[in-house]
Amino acid sequence: MDGYLKTNSYQEGATSCTTAVIDSTIEIYHKISEELRATPAKFHYMFNLRDVSKVIQGILMSHPKSVQNAESMQRLWVNEVSRVFGDRLINKEDEKWFTDLVMELLSRSFRSGMEFDDLFGERKVMWSDLLKIDAA
Repeated sequence: MDGYLKTNSYQEGATSCTTAVIDSTIEIYHKISEELRATPAKFHYMFNLRDVSKVIQGILMSHPKSVQNAESMQRLWVNEVSRVFGDRLINKEDEKWFTDLVMELLSRSFRSGMEFDDLFGERKVMWSDLLKIDAA
């Protein structure tokens, strides 16, 4: 990931987050696999290493113009882990567990000062490539 970001001219702020992105994604995978196991009501709570790969793949689909600093990389990471892991969760209790874990990792690994409402509130983080200005 680090090599890809540097080769594709991402700003230093974005590339400084690579270790935190990898470590935090793996930690989410381990914790969600251990603590949110599949049950008859939650049979789709089956997580594997492909999910870690999907998070990284989603980040690598970004464009250097969209991710110019550490905060935008952190927001992109939150979007990707929410898309891959969080979107499978079916009740408020599991969703709260997940968002608490994401906020803890942002604070601890990324040393981010972002607040819950900045990421999961009314101004929820959303990344998309639906609108491409230079498309014909």
